[in-house]
Amino acid sequence: MKAFTLFATFFFLLAQATHALVPVPYSGKVAINGVNYFGEAQFTFSLHDGKDTTHWRNGNKAGDTIKVSVLNGRYNVLLGGQGMNLLPPELFLNHEELYLKVEFDNGAGKGLEHLSPDQLITATPRALVADLAKRAMLADKVATGAVTRAMLSAEVLSDLNQSIQVITREMLPASVLGDLNRTVTKSMLGSDVLADLNRTVTPQMIQSSSITTAQLNEQILKYLKPEITLAPQAPGLIFSGQSMNLTSQAQGKYLTYQWQRNGQPIVGATQASFSIADVNGSLHDGNYSVVVSNDFGSVTSALTPLQVDGTPSAHTVSSISMEMIFCPPGTFTMGSPTTETGRVTNETEHNVTLTKGFYLGKYEVTQAQYQAVMTGNADSLSATPSEWPNNPNRPVEKVSWADAQIFLTRLNAQQSANIPAGWAYVLPTESQWEYACRAGTTTMYSWEDDINATRANYSVSGLSQTRDVGYYAANPWGFFDMHGNVWEWTADWYQAAYPTGNPVVDPSGPASGSDRISRGGSWFFDGAGLRSALRFYDTPSTRYDDLGFRVGFQQQ
Repeated sequence: MKAFTLFATFFFLLAQATHALVPVPYSGKVAINGVNYFGEAQFTFSLHDGKDTTHWRNGNKAGDTIKVSVLNGRYNVLLGGQGMNLLPPELFLNHEELYLKVEFDNGAGKGLEHLSPDQLITATPRALVADLAKRAMLADKVATGAVTRAMLSAEVLSDLNQSIQVITREMLPASVLGDLNRTVTKSMLGSDVLADLNRTVTPQMIQSSSITTAQLNEQILKYLKPEITLAPQAPGLIFSGQSMNLTSQAQGKYLTYQWQRNGQPIVGATQASFSIADVNGSLHDGNYSVVVSNDFGSVTSALTPLQVDGTPSAHTVSSISMEMIFCPPGTFTMGSPTTETGRVTNETEHNVTLTKGFYLGKYEVTQAQYQAVMTGNADSLSATPSEWPNNPNRPVEKVSWADAQIFLTRLNAQQSANIPAGWAYVLPTESQWEYACRAGTTTMYSWEDDINATRANYSVSGLSQTRDVGYYAANPWGFFDMHGNVWEWTADWYQAAYPTGNPVVDPSGPASGSDRISRGGSWFFDGAGLRSALRFYDTPSTRYDDLGFRVGFQQQ
């Protein structure tokens, strides 16, 4: 067997809570006699120092393997994840050089074969881990070990051994004792003090009225007036017939609320939140604010605009029951911050403005929808390609990017009488996909920064296969399974660096390339692989049992 491996650039991050490294993404390639391998195979991964001493392996003993899927010769794993042993930070602290050794068994009867050459872990990530590991180990020692006398300097020991002397009355001079023993008499008090002591309090001297706001200075009032801690935020662009809710939060006692539109009070809108059940542009377009009051004053929130759009908020391809949701134009931050756990270097944060609204499938394309469109195709493609067929509501998978294009061509032809001029069914761009996935959020996932088996179908769920679309909760805009279940192809060619500029307007990726981008993670990947910002890519001909797509509908 002649095999080659491809080492991918990655970061190491130290998890402070466990003193262990987060899993490290690794991408490799394997070929047999020059032909890229397809299918599942057993792999072993280990780290050694180049002197025949192994310092980490994926399992408990040599020969313990994990099953990895290889697509067009390429495979991707998370070292220290996917059920492997954790990567302890001491590895990179104690060893100047570490090499990754990979062994491969495709079940052909030859057993495990060595994929050479072994990969040297680069110095920069190792140095980062070493520095963080030193800090973690030092913190661990301080937190768990006792400080002994042998660890203290002579100067500190001298201070500790010094006797503390108690001051007694005999040590005080006569002048100090005289002041302490002196009796205060009335003759020692000033006339103003004596006048206050001798004054008789009469009923006429007691004020019967309460303290008014005018008697309090501004410094006191600022602690008594209401304070708005969360200003109301309208969704900006919403659609006729939708419901809308404005909510504010304020601190203070005995608060009252009055909502306003364009500076005028709204009759009956006197609660902390204000809702409109059936939005209408002529009645509800405008700038909204809330006035929060109590006996000590009032404060008005900043204005928040509401614009009602005439574009339908939903679109359905009735022939295959494909529901779609409209995503309005907007600006968002694409990519991930440098502090995000599991972040990859090709996720640089940048602002993106999408100037046109577009529709996107509420669900991933299902087996039933794919079969309805692809039956009788002239390209000799199976209309039921899935690994788990006869499950009409599961997402279709084992569909290449090229297969998805044939599906879209046929769908556009079948729906030609119902499509407005200049519109078409397409794959979403990478930026459109992340915009819809985030749905106005800035966290790792469209819910927040944590993930568990109740959120999405991924490796922790234990299913090891797809699940019916819509099983898990939708994101804030109503899209299901944007995280997990199957990877979703996008329209863009892959390039490692995002386009420059701030903001980038309507990006669509490079004009050419060798790989197309997919997004969202799958049942096979762990939680870090489902992040909103994570980018995955492969050749347009790749088919796999966790790779599907979602349809967009937009003006070309």
